[in-house]
Amino acid sequence: MNEQLPLWRRALTAELCWLDEAGQPHVVASTPLVAGSVPCVALPYARAPEVAGIGTGTPVAFAVTDSRSLRRGGPGHAWYGTVTRTEDTEGDFFAVELLRQELTKYPPSRTFADSPLLCRENWWWLPRIVLRLARRAHAVELPARTSPHRHALLARERSGELALDVVDLPDGAQGTGGPAALPLRSLAGGALRGDGAQALAFGYDYSMPDMERWEPWSLRGPLLGDRLEVTDRAGAPGAELGPLTLLQRIRRQRTLSRACRRELAAAQNRS
Repeated sequence: MNEQLPLWRRALTAELCWLDEAGQPHVVASTPLVAGSVPCVALPYARAPEVAGIGTGTPVAFAVTDSRSLRRGGPGHAWYGTVTRTEDTEGDFFAVELLRQELTKYPPSRTFADSPLLCRENWWWLPRIVLRLARRAHAVELPARTSPHRHALLARERSGELALDVVDLPDGAQGTGGPAALPLRSLAGGALRGDGAQALAFGYDYSMPDMERWEPWSLRGPLLGDRLEVTDRAGAPGAELGPLTLLQRIRRQRTLSRACRRELAAAQNRS
């Protein structure tokens, strides 16, 4: 892992991937952070429902595949292992160990926590679900995703384990009116050889350099050979990434605050 740690430190975005108990694949995009020398992500409590199925010991993969986080022409990487989950409901660990990194990599966080006064005012932003990559089994090289609208990280169950590929989707495949059966092309070459297990094609785009808009999208369904039989779509590839209006920013902050407070209260009640 030591040779890959500089990539994790440098990357602006990363993907956390896992299988739930039913074998369904999941992927979330986040900001890669480092706790000491351990790769981690620290999600605000508004995102708790996205990782509800992850507990300490869950097999996961931490991946960096977005070309904007890689050296020009360089490959992506994924590190497989298990995760350690920490409920930092007071936000003390995040504020001391990880906040400075996030302020550098994720500019929108500066709106909430760029000074002691802001941290006190937006206290709900500091509590985090911290997921560390614990026991590391192995690392794999993946092609870089150079087209946010066409290239996707494909997560699926194969032989009882999580498997990752990077695929190219045909034009028009991602929209709400796209075809139900999509031919996928592996950017690494070769056949995907899907056996009918559930697969998730996940991508995202974000505005640069402010990262104010971060739009994920996904296609889910069984993978048969090289064809994904789409049963569920989420997000909008190619969505407008222009700046938000002042009213949109205010509404988004209020929605985020309410969600963080609600999920934080639920976590505290469980503890």
